[in-house]
Amino acid sequence: MKYEMMSWEGFHRLARELALRILDSGYRPDMVVAIARGGVVPARVLCDYLDVMEMNYVRIEHYRARKMTPQARVKYPLNASVDNLRILVVDDICDTGDSFIAAIEHLREKGAPLEVRTCAMQHKTVSKFVPDYYVEEITEWRWVTYPWAVVEDLGELIEDGGLQDSSPEKIAGALREKYGIEATREQIEDAVGTLHLS
Repeated sequence: MKYEMMSWEGFHRLARELALRILDSGYRPDMVVAIARGGVVPARVLCDYLDVMEMNYVRIEHYRARKMTPQARVKYPLNASVDNLRILVVDDICDTGDSFIAAIEHLREKGAPLEVRTCAMQHKTVSKFVPDYYVEEITEWRWVTYPWAVVEDLGELIEDGGLQDSSPEKIAGALREKYGIEATREQIEDAVGTLHLS
């Protein structure tokens, strides 16, 4: 499996470009709805750029690190009225498209929004759903680790490799060799620390 570890700088570049594309389109949402958990940080940044004060979220359960559940489902529903509002649904990436589909169905069950549009920083062409706005198109499948998910994703790779009791240097070498990931000692130590919590 191919991996990409995104930096905070890389994230900001994509989030800013996404905001500019939405602004250029003329769409002015009344409410931003994040698909939690991955869409929460991008949604907050988009609120800043789009000058939107109303931000809510719907928790869709589909992925934990790289492990996918068979079907995307709403775990925690939206706790707000959507009637007569222009909604922007935000996720970090459009992978299978299932989370977007589940979120849109949920919003329509909650009420009667004026309009619902969707966005993600990255869109994989294998997805069955295409967001209204995205910045990068991923044509060759890879797993993207965003800066807010480094500990979780690295922890899973370390655990899958049976490396949780190895030295940070050995773990770093294994991650580099097997996945092409350049992880810092701090990132590795943090990831191993969470493995010992469970």
